[in-house]
Amino acid sequence: MEKIRYSCDIPIRYRPDVCVVGAGPAGCAAATCAAEQGADVLLIESSAMSGGMSTAARVPMFMPVATGGRLLCEGYGRRILTGLRKMSAENGYDCGGKINAEHLRFLYEELLESAGVKLLYYTTLAAAVTESGTVRQAIFAAPGGMFAVEANIFIDATGDGTLAVRAGASYENGVESGEVMPATLCPVWAGVDLEAYQAGGCCSHNDEKMPALLEAAFRSGELPQEDYHHTGVFAVSPNIMVGNFSHVFDIDATNEESLTAGICQNRKLLRAYEKFYRRHVPGFSNAEIVGSGSLLGVRESRRIIGDYQLTREDYRARRHFEDEIGEYNFPADLHPPRPGKEEILEHKRIYRKERYAPGETYGIPYRVMLPKNLNNVLTCGRCVSADRYVHASIRVIPACYITGQAAGFAAAMAADRGLTPREVPVGKLRSALPVPGEWKG
Repeated sequence: MEKIRYSCDIPIRYRPDVCVVGAGPAGCAAATCAAEQGADVLLIESSAMSGGMSTAARVPMFMPVATGGRLLCEGYGRRILTGLRKMSAENGYDCGGKINAEHLRFLYEELLESAGVKLLYYTTLAAAVTESGTVRQAIFAAPGGMFAVEANIFIDATGDGTLAVRAGASYENGVESGEVMPATLCPVWAGVDLEAYQAGGCCSHNDEKMPALLEAAFRSGELPQEDYHHTGVFAVSPNIMVGNFSHVFDIDATNEESLTAGICQNRKLLRAYEKFYRRHVPGFSNAEIVGSGSLLGVRESRRIIGDYQLTREDYRARRHFEDEIGEYNFPADLHPPRPGKEEILEHKRIYRKERYAPGETYGIPYRVMLPKNLNNVLTCGRCVSADRYVHASIRVIPACYITGQAAGFAAAMAADRGLTPREVPVGKLRSALPVPGEWKG
């Protein structure tokens, strides 16, 4: 590939204590909690909203937030969940644990503002300047031009580990053959007869009628791609439903050409599914897709190699740790990397066989958030150090709140005491974090 060399003077525009890159669920939790602990925090996001997969990608549900009557994403997560309940109640309904994206991004911004976080949208990470494992500056591109940020502590909440990789961290991505879990573009529906849908036996691939409908549509060509992992459509308010189906395969979330092809392909699939639902699924005869995610719903990309890697053996052993900053319990939801009936059946076997009983959890050690060979960087969210199996559990929204909150507390503690994240006293960090409390979900 032909190359050019380009150089310019880049102003150092901000010098916060903590710079958080990425305003998804983990990044919002990290920035809010760090600021509430007294740190001067800058949060930078490439899109035009906070929430990432939970808002821009229109993911309709949180996945498990509690077990055995205990709230696992205590603290920041409780504020989000109770805030959503309050907002839906003001509009005359119970959100039921589903995500109204407009309500959720409002809550994220409200908490960031009240904590005193400096928030920048439309701003994309371009590079990191690293000396001997320490990130000196992160460089960003924005409508106002290129600029640099100097910070004591950087938090990578990009989901893809972009900052850590730019700074020189090692990582894994998918399996050695290059396969990754498929991505999904979540559709937003209006005009659904919810009562008829819920009574119609077609709500997901687990219902009696949907598998036969899907198979007939695949064979006839009505649906162009054989894909039996069909989770269904969920009411996020009395008037709006959001789907979690239609896979696009072999998407590299770290490659702009692949992401572009994936989101365009998925929009074509949604046109076919709209016709399929209107023709065959009870309650959808007068429904239509009125929107979809502004981000492709990516399930898998880079996993940064940290001081410790959570493994399938840890999951199976229900292992807990001395440096534990939280606990979680979601089964490994490894979506098949290829379409086909046998693939989804194997997924179901694994998912059901290794589910936890109520009250069982595995621990999340602080060390999974410390990238090897980097001194002043913490990771949180989807890119923490885990093998592919545990990644399929820890990638979901409540776990992102857990690791994001811990990253925020640790970053504030490090910045205040002139420490690196690795030097933070784990006992003091653990004692500062909220303890899971009672939850009646």
